[in-house]
Parts: sequence; C-alpha cells; structure tokens
Amino acid sequence: MSATPSLKASSNDKAGMKPFSTDEERVERAELIRILRETPPETLLAMSEMQTVEAFHRVAQSVPFYQQMLSSNGVDPSTVTDIQSYCAQAPILDKHNTFAAHSISELCTGGNLDDIRTLLTSSGHSGVFSFGVNTKDNLQRSAKSIDMGLQYLFDVDNRATVLINCLPMGVKVNTTATFLAETSVRDDMVFAIVKKFSEEFDQVILVGEGSFIKKIIEDGAEQHGIDWPSLRVHLITGEEGIAENYRTYIAKLLGIDDITAEGGKLVGSSMGVAELDLNIFHETRESIEIRRLAHQDEKLRKALFGGDVDFCPMFFAYYPQRCYVEEMPRGDGHNELVISMLSEEMKIPLLRYKSGDIGRIMTYDHVVDTLREHGYDLKPDLQLPFVAVYGRGKSLDTPQGHLFPEAVKEALYADHDIAAAITGNFHLTDGGDGGQLAVQLRRGFDKPAEAEARLLKHLASYSSVTPEVTFGPYETFGHAMEVDYERKFSYV
Repeated sequence: MSATPSLKASSNDKAGMKPFSTDEERVERAELIRILRETPPETLLAMSEMQTVEAFHRVAQSVPFYQQMLSSNGVDPSTVTDIQSYCAQAPILDKHNTFAAHSISELCTGGNLDDIRTLLTSSGHSGVFSFGVNTKDNLQRSAKSIDMGLQYLFDVDNRATVLINCLPMGVKVNTTATFLAETSVRDDMVFAIVKKFSEEFDQVILVGEGSFIKKIIEDGAEQHGIDWPSLRVHLITGEEGIAENYRTYIAKLLGIDDITAEGGKLVGSSMGVAELDLNIFHETRESIEIRRLAHQDEKLRKALFGGDVDFCPMFFAYYPQRCYVEEMPRGDGHNELVISMLSEEMKIPLLRYKSGDIGRIMTYDHVVDTLREHGYDLKPDLQLPFVAVYGRGKSLDTPQGHLFPEAVKEALYADHDIAAAITGNFHLTDGGDGGQLAVQLRRGFDKPAEAEARLLKHLASYSSVTPEVTFGPYETFGHAMEVDYERKFSYV
C-alpha cells in the first residue's frame, strides 16, 4: 500500500473533506480542555464533591429503588449535606442489590422507561447481567465527552478521522466528531474499511479488545498487505487491561519508535462499565509515559502502586465533574473502586456503585510529587486525578504463591517471537507446586524454540511462581471462547 494522505498535517488539506463538527462544537471542546489545563486540582475536586451531593438529592427524590434503599438503610436524605456525610451514609450499590433485585423501571428516574433510546448489556462474565440505558440527551452528553477526549488525544477537529469500532456487538462509541464505522469483531470488515478508506482520511482510530486488535494488526500485515507503518493509525483498547510489553510489541508492528511522542501515533486504552458509561477512565500520553517509567523503575513502581506490586496496573486519568470515585476495603487487603455518576441526564443514575475492580485513587499533586522524588520532571498537561486499576484480583493460588494473569501477560509479550506466535489467550489451572499454564498458539503457528524456558525466564520478573508451561495448537486449545472475541476470556 502506498503512502497515504493520512500523513498530512491537517484535514484542511483534504479536497472536499468538510469538518465533522460545527464551529460551536469545536470551540466548546477547546474551552473545556483549556479549563482542565488551568483549573487547580483542588478546585476540580471541590466542584466534584458539590456535584456529588447534588446528585444524591436528585436521585433520592426521583428514583423509586433508591428511595427504598435509603429507607431500608435508615438514611434521612436531609442529613446528607456534604461529601463526608454522603460517604458515611449513602448505601453501597452493586449488580446484586440493583439489577438482580429490581425491575428496570424501578431503577429509572421517574420510575419509567420514558425517553430511553438505547440499551447495552454487560458481558455477563460475573453471572449477573447489568444494563446501561441511554436517553437522547444522555447519548448527546456521552458523545460530547468522547469527542473532547478524541480531540485532546488525536486532534480530530483538525484531522479528518475515521474511527473503526470493533468492540463486541452492541458496544457503541458515541461520537459526532469522526466518521464512524462499526464492525464488531468481523476482522474481514475491518480490513476492508482500512484498505478502502484510509487513503481518504488523515488518520484512522481502531477501538477494540486487546487480543482482537493484535489479530487485526498481525493478520492485516501478513495476509492482507496492509502497510501499517505508512498509515497514521491509532489504537484504543478496551474490555480488559493491557500489559505494558503488549503496548511495546504492538507499537513496533505499527512502526512507532517513540510511544509517547507528542502528536505521534498512539497505542492507548480506556475503561468503561456497561451500566455506567463506555469511557469512565482513559489513558493520556502522560499517563502512558508514567506507567512506562514505573514499568522500568522498580522504586517508582512501588512508590506509586504498592510495595508488593511486580507489574504495573492500568493507570488512567478521569474527569471528576463526570464521576466521583472512592476506594473501599473489601476484606482481603485490597481496595475496591466505588463510582458515583454525576450526570443529570442518566436514566439509571448509580451512586456509590461497586465496579468489582481493585483500584487506588491518586491526586494530581501526589503523582507529580512522587515523580519528582524519583528524579522525573513530568507534569501532566491536564490537572486531573488518576486511578490505578489492578483488575479483579483473580489469581491462581499455588503452594508457591499467587499467579496473576496480569503477570503472565507481561511475560508473554516480553519476548516478541513468542508474542508473534500466540493469540494472547491462556489458561491457568491447578497442578504441581506452581500450577499449569496453557498458552494458545495462532492458527498455523508453531511455538518458538525453547519457548517454555524463555517464557518462564520472563515470568520470573513479574511473579515468584513457576508454573508448568505448555503451548497448544489453535484448533485444539482446550479453553477457547465459545464465540471468538465476543465474550471475555477466563484466564483462571
């Protein structure tokens, strides 16, 4: 594939390509980004706390199930007057005491489904389905938030952009600032769009689950002749966290020399919860740089993420005017994230909702101070708070200790020969002192020479557990998903 106009500096160079957004929308995004750059972190936090208390009273007056919940917990809404009383009295919500215990109408503002236009189910991975519903107004609000992030990260107001959503069926990316293609996990559709449309746009953004994105980049080059390094292609992974070594491996395939270069191609990640929002937390170039520094610097990693952490959790920024985030001890030494969504447009407004993810909240100043203490002069552009997300805390418990899937992911992608030969799927089971680790090979690929020993050598950098390793052919891998890339994979 020849070099394309996607390498041009601005969509203004595109003959006949009109901006996707109005001048008013572009000005509004620029103003919001300016505010986030200039507003002190403590001011953003104070505003978030005030909005959270306001959201509590709004929900307490308008949502039937929440009124029942407050009554059964003996909470008088009039006594919740500040963030301290909110955190002390507002009940903790989860899938079980909301979606499993109430009708959808009871969960909705006004006790009805009026004005709902779309709904999204969760993955069902936990055994209980939860649902996100959206009104027209909420879809517009979500689009504004996503478009602001796309403008900040990718300059979509000045570069004609095609965004290819290859997340599993039903997961929508609400954007009005880009040309949008939705393929789900049909790789043939993705290849067709990239080959036909990339020459018409300044840049391409691929949004999908990490293992599927890996397949797209590898198969696109090997089987479809797509010259990824010649294209301005960005990636945003979702559904689950990625290893930092995964980012390095994929960046190499895209021809990215400096992963955090300002204005360069980006391999990033975001995190959403179906019943809350698609994009609650997301990476920035600075958060990626910080995570990569911590990946290499053990002292910085332990200072930011904990003394017993041998691999980096995901590290995201978030907007405190959209959600208020807390940590709550869950009894096993870990803290679980609790999220309150603050938008007035949400039809199912969930407050103090447990996402099921282990996490740690960090203020902007704490992160900057910790970096400085370890010799890094780095101040993120947006003065936002950060959250470290460690996953769900699932591990294989062995006589040698806990083996976490996140450690295995780092080890698999540390060796690019091994990374190129696997799908990214693996499964941990009991057996022996260190358990069993079965890794799935790509279709038609053999394992590299001495792959087991090489993998264990890398794994030793991220875990004290030494499992017995086997590499299985694609077709006979015993733990394959029921529908490729449609369901979350169970690593343990």
